[in-house]
Amino acid sequence: MVPKYTPNHLFATRILLSLFVLTTAVVPAAEKPEVAFTLQLPTVKLGYPGVEYWAEIEHPDGARQWAFAEFAGGDTWTVAFPANVAGNHRLLRIEGRQGEKREAVLPGTNSQLELQVRHPAKRPQFEARTLVEAGSFQTIFAAQEPWCVNDHTLVQGPDKTWHLFGITHPKPLDFFKDPGRRLAHATATSLLQSPWQPQPAAITADWENYKEYLLWAPHVIRHQGTFHMFVCVGEKDSHRYRIHLLTSPDLKNWRRHPGNPLLADGFDGRDPMVMRLNDQWVMYYTATTTSEGGNHIVAAMKSDDLAHWKDRKVVFVHPRAGTFGGPTESPFIVRRGERYYLFLCDNDWTDVYLSDDPFHWELERKAGRIHSHASEVVRDGKGRWYISHAGWMRGPVALAPLQWHDGLDEAPTNISPASE
Repeated sequence: MVPKYTPNHLFATRILLSLFVLTTAVVPAAEKPEVAFTLQLPTVKLGYPGVEYWAEIEHPDGARQWAFAEFAGGDTWTVAFPANVAGNHRLLRIEGRQGEKREAVLPGTNSQLELQVRHPAKRPQFEARTLVEAGSFQTIFAAQEPWCVNDHTLVQGPDKTWHLFGITHPKPLDFFKDPGRRLAHATATSLLQSPWQPQPAAITADWENYKEYLLWAPHVIRHQGTFHMFVCVGEKDSHRYRIHLLTSPDLKNWRRHPGNPLLADGFDGRDPMVMRLNDQWVMYYTATTTSEGGNHIVAAMKSDDLAHWKDRKVVFVHPRAGTFGGPTESPFIVRRGERYYLFLCDNDWTDVYLSDDPFHWELERKAGRIHSHASEVVRDGKGRWYISHAGWMRGPVALAPLQWHDGLDEAPTNISPASE
């Protein structure tokens, strides 16, 4: 239920409206389809599991819409919206949302509550429809009790053996006893083999030499005969993470890269996924809008050599704001033709977003929702598609067939079939 403002709320809002600074937004149509209000929300506290802040906007033609606020640091938030109509746009009210709970939020006196747009720009309208679904999940690997497997990666070795690497820790999770100090390793002769065979831990965290208190969310790719593992390395006493690189010729013997860490970002930049895009590598990972927390985002950086990363871009922003966790974990990108699908973990669900631009996805363009956690997408030797699912704190890794409804089965993709 949407909350009603009390007379005091309405009176305060009228006062604030009288204090606004009217800003003229010149928006070249081909360059910037959105403009933004700047708000002061002094009572906001970031944390876990996080909250969403939404603002209702009235446009010059009388139409109204809700847009979410993005944390910019300190007590400053911005509310961007598509500037489709010229004239005076007014911000009517702000809500804090957590699940079904709605609570009115009063902006500070320095908030901008009206905005004049002189040159509107049309924003494309997206049709929301399901383009990807998963079948039934079947367990392929369960760690010996009381251990479980969380974020993981699947990769085929030079001898066609399949390898699984993933976070592992005893159940229930006790961050201060064992937050995930080693990476689980299992192998199989075929993708759908059940069960996969457990192997000794692939890598163990080394605090003394490499400041590795934990090892989380590995992602492995092969380039020019060498396997590159991108993995999260955590601090001892905080939710602060860095992304490190290890290399191996055979998926058995791993060497830390001397240039570690590759990057650190946001409150807890982690969960890397790397793919080739034209003549460069792109790493996608989850983070927050600022180092103190904020909206959960997906960021991307580019590299020519897999070791040096630059040109950070925010490619997706979620309404939920907080610190650790969040709805943008485990990003995974699948290209099909000229379309790019972004798979994002939100606890026990994976949301899939569609874009024609590998550096920009929007919340309203959702293409699917799958009941899975920390998923990766993989293909077998016959080219069939599968999606994985981790046990989180409960157990095994499973696979399910992935079904596409976009008519692009013959289009080029970044996910190649496995070797038979």
